[in-house]
Amino acid sequence: MTAVSAVRSTQARSLSHPTLRQGARGPSVTLLQQKLRAHGFNVSVDGDFGPNTAAAVRAFQQARRLGVDGVVGPNTWNALNAAAPSTGGGGATPTLRQGARGAAVSQLQNRLRAHGYNVSVDGDFGPATANAVRSFQRAKGLGVDGVVGPATWRALNGGSVGPPPATGGARVNGYVNGVAQSITVSSVGNGKFLRTDAANAFNRMKADAARAGINLSVVSGFRTMDEQRYLYNLYLQGRGNLAARPGYSNHQSGISADLSVPGGYGSATYRWLQNNGRRYGFVNDVGGEPWHWTYRG
Repeated sequence: MTAVSAVRSTQARSLSHPTLRQGARGPSVTLLQQKLRAHGFNVSVDGDFGPNTAAAVRAFQQARRLGVDGVVGPNTWNALNAAAPSTGGGGATPTLRQGARGAAVSQLQNRLRAHGYNVSVDGDFGPATANAVRSFQRAKGLGVDGVVGPATWRALNGGSVGPPPATGGARVNGYVNGVAQSITVSSVGNGKFLRTDAANAFNRMKADAARAGINLSVVSGFRTMDEQRYLYNLYLQGRGNLAARPGYSNHQSGISADLSVPGGYGSATYRWLQNNGRRYGFVNDVGGEPWHWTYRG
């Protein structure tokens, strides 16, 4: 290549790969989004460099050990133009666990939301994100450890999952009065599970509530031993709600559900539950907690 040709080639690349940042629009942004998707990031290809594209750029930069500023300059373009990495721990989808922070966690949270899990996209891998990861792993038949490694990333980057049928379910390790026992749990939506008979009753109640204009959503259902230990320790430290000793929570036997009850006791949701819950076998059995409902059959 002659010197003139090299200059022209560089000029052409700079025209097709201009420096981009949030707020940019046009064909170059479309190209950027296509490159991000090739690297496994779930962004819309709409030519609009909005917050989701900016978060994906920062996650990509972090994964490739570039300066994490959300600005797509020559170094980021060069990395984007390289072959898309695999979903191993050192690629665009790094291994994540509770305590992690940053753009890669935001990408994880976006993927969890795409699969129906109600988590905040805040870049903080806290307890709510960890619970959603474990629920997702359980639903997909993966090892339930709350760690987002290659297998979990592959499942997250696949198609959205629907809840398993409520009449079926999965066998899990539950606890009743401190005694371990195997129970069957089924989906109640939002990535949450209850013991199958409780799930069937809840899903009937949820459908009837929806016809009355009431949206019932489970925030916390069946809990593993690790999840209950974590919440109990928060309670002991004065940083969380009342929680039973590990092994003694009705959540661990799959019959208790914490529901979203915005407005508490005075809300339309609570009034509907108070008037109708017993017909489906559910009672509000913890004082001061309008959200806590237990299936008594």
